[in-house]
Amino acid sequence: MLLLVGLCFAVLLYLSIAPALFNDGDTSWHLAAGRWMIDTGSVPSVDPFSFTAAGRPWTAHEWLAEAIMAAMFRLGSWGALSLLFATSVAALLFILGLEARRWLPSPLALAALLLAVFIVLVPYIVARPHVLAWPLLASWTIALLRAREARRAPPFAAALLMLVWANLHASFLFGLALIAPFALEALLESEERRPVVVRWGAFGLVSLLAALATPHGVDGLLFPLQVSAMASLPLIIEWRPTMLSENRGFEIVLIGTIAFALYKGVKLPLIRLLLLAGILYLAFEHVRHQAVLAIVGALLLARPISEALGRERPEAPKLRSLGRGFAALGLAALVAMWAVRLAIPIARQDSRSNPVTAIARVPAPLRAAPVLNAYGFGGPLILNGIRPYIDGRADMYGDAFVIEHRRMVDGDWRAFARAVERWRIGWTILPPGAGLVARLDRHPVWRRVYADRWAVIHVAAARAGS
Repeated sequence: MLLLVGLCFAVLLYLSIAPALFNDGDTSWHLAAGRWMIDTGSVPSVDPFSFTAAGRPWTAHEWLAEAIMAAMFRLGSWGALSLLFATSVAALLFILGLEARRWLPSPLALAALLLAVFIVLVPYIVARPHVLAWPLLASWTIALLRAREARRAPPFAAALLMLVWANLHASFLFGLALIAPFALEALLESEERRPVVVRWGAFGLVSLLAALATPHGVDGLLFPLQVSAMASLPLIIEWRPTMLSENRGFEIVLIGTIAFALYKGVKLPLIRLLLLAGILYLAFEHVRHQAVLAIVGALLLARPISEALGRERPEAPKLRSLGRGFAALGLAALVAMWAVRLAIPIARQDSRSNPVTAIARVPAPLRAAPVLNAYGFGGPLILNGIRPYIDGRADMYGDAFVIEHRRMVDGDWRAFARAVERWRIGWTILPPGAGLVARLDRHPVWRRVYADRWAVIHVAAARAGS
């Protein structure tokens, strides 16, 4: 237990000072959305940020996470925001560790399990709503596993997790889908099927009703399915298929886990094996689902691994052995860590998703002019009060718009000319390696006015002279 607590504190400390936590442009527009909600006291139903989609319907499905992010930011700027997400990851590891410790016999096995999970999760630990949903995913899966262990349906109180989850992140739909395989497993193992259908059916219905209790109702329930069907998803890194050659951490953990399972003769019940295979398919279909596989897979495998090692009964975590003194010391350390982090300001630095210096160098008159920006730069522009051409809300802009934008950035001059004519584009801010940058450099109408390793700004001749 001391090893687990120490690991969680170490993760919390590291992430609270790790600049990589903010290496995602979407963090900024999530933060701006939360700030807008706090200021207006409402959840937006149309786009309030861009100039190309202004007034268009927008499903702000992560509104609760965004409001929490904005509230933390007001409490202590970027330091408080880093603490929010660092604490969420530490909470996830603690939840996983407690459950794994019920089954795995030694601290070494527990450490190996958590290390494997952490290696897979690392690329996805950024300040975005999905990280806040991870502890809920783990808790929800444990509730289902514990229910099957006790040969009963989950308590209705567990549905309260779904109420929060559905307003926090779209992954709640996966949580709803998880009910089905566990209910089917219970049905197949029971001699009296009617009570199983009634109890699991009632839990599923209550969970569904809880998931519908959002500002978007049925639309919020269908939203994840609509997004996953978009044709432009492969253009977004997190929605691309998993290539093992590009995901070495995932490759090592996956191959290592399969080899260990085969060597030790780890066995899963058929339904859970099919469930694990389904999540593995999702992980290869989209890289963002690697995290789901790591979390749910670790929980599904804990008991089979324990049984393969000859240990069949769970061991209750010896929380009382920590003693009140140790618990008080841990709480004091947590409070002290938060206080120190809040007292030391964080200055966001230039990165591939946050060209701080470039945006700061944009003259005030130019900020109000229509801009063509890189997809990842949209969030930082919004947070700095500049209306972007596009940002991370691809679902709102639509497939055709996202694909056309990608063509422009890659150097399609005709597509760019159409956008300039339609939207009266006056300036651009793009990564140095974008194909359009080279074409703008050679064009007499456009002039490069700023460049660094992160971003290049071009201004149309008429704007440059004004």
